[in-house]
Amino acid sequence: MMTSENSLEQVYVWIWLPGATEPVVAGVLSRDNGRFIFNYGRSYLERKEAIAVYVPELPLVRGAMVPAPGLQMAGALRDGAPDAWGRRVILNRLMGAQGRDTDPNTLDEMTYLLESGSDRIGGLDFQRSATEYVPRAARGASLEELMQAASMVENGIPLTVDLEQALFHGTSLGGARPKAMIEFGTRKFIAKFSSSTDTYNVVKGEYIAMAPGRLRWVECCACSLSPYYW
Repeated sequence: MMTSENSLEQVYVWIWLPGATEPVVAGVLSRDNGRFIFNYGRSYLERKEAIAVYVPELPLVRGAMVPAPGLQMAGALRDGAPDAWGRRVILNRLMGAQGRDTDPNTLDEMTYLLESGSDRIGGLDFQRSATEYVPRAARGASLEELMQAASMVENGIPLTVDLEQALFHGTSLGGARPKAMIEFGTRKFIAKFSSSTDTYNVVKGEYIAMAPGRLRWVECCACSLSPYYW
């Protein structure tokens, strides 16, 4: 197992408090004999508006909090790390063509936290600094660029700098299938793509299942299907 920075021993956890537009540092995640220990910061605990990251695992108290037996990291924090697809994108970026056949466990959780995009779903982000918040953002990209980048990652082809930046939006999303964030105006949507291993049109199948009005008694998000999949 390796990290992108061999000396990396801790990561700072930043949080958006309810109603806030800027994050504050909540605590620090430190490496400890193969596990990752979390401590809330004193300044955070002194905030009247402070909330626990997740009460059952990380209650709002002083002191070191070790992960539950069998876990390397508290689940509430691990949930902010990339899943299978995001890890493939990060391995492609850091290792190029070798990334396709590289065991995802070659990089550790702390590295994945810091190499993923900041526009993740949820109220947490992970930073190298406790005093300066620097979002890891990507440039805007077209759907065509994102589709091309996703296909290259699947096939183990190193991305160009532009395509790497385009697909950076997808590194913090969960799941194993190819996907990315795409911006329309002031809103962001999740774009999901076909996989080279699909034996049928999975994307079209998901759209049909979620099509507006198909299941009136089930509340689901708005969705649309790109002409590329017709």
